[in-house]
Amino acid sequence: MTRALMTRRMAAAVLATGLLLAGCSSGDGQPEPTGSATDVSSESPSSTEPTTAAPGPTPWPEPTRPTAMERDDIEGAKAAAEYFLALYPYVYATGDLEEWQAMSHPECQFCAAVADDVSELHSSGGYGVGGEIVVAEMGALPPDGEYTHFRVGVRGTESASSSFSADGEPLASAKGGEVNYTIAVLAEDGWTIRGLATEEQ
Repeated sequence: MTRALMTRRMAAAVLATGLLLAGCSSGDGQPEPTGSATDVSSESPSSTEPTTAAPGPTPWPEPTRPTAMERDDIEGAKAAAEYFLALYPYVYATGDLEEWQAMSHPECQFCAAVADDVSELHSSGGYGVGGEIVVAEMGALPPDGEYTHFRVGVRGTESASSSFSADGEPLASAKGGEVNYTIAVLAEDGWTIRGLATEEQ
């Protein structure tokens, strides 16, 4: 499965479970977002799709773990979701899955699909660039009688991304754009991601 197709396919699989979206409406079907735009990547590489073969992997700084993740409330859940989104371009660029897997719940299909895709890409010498997320709005709902997880709603923009082979030849690309995410975040032995659904605008 290529990176260009993975996000859409996994979104459909996660949405089909009904895990995230049912019962978390704040009037418009999503947790009510609050706040202003935030770039959740550590830096902002160019979001323009390469037109020629890339020269090789570009170093990508590891995202900083937010101090708010020490909390076990809504603010902690939002910080955990934002950190997880920041890890997405990092794991594709570097192949370093340690933090990603530490935060991935065993039943998170999206988390496992990304880990498999990254492992396959990097095991053959490939790499990815782009895919950083700028958060425009974020809101969250706490666990209740039906859900044991926090439901974090994110509206933002994902930059263009591409995957390359070991010799720098393009393998796949995605144009990016505006997205809505709903992320199920569990407070169990630290923060873990139970699932993620995405709807492209």
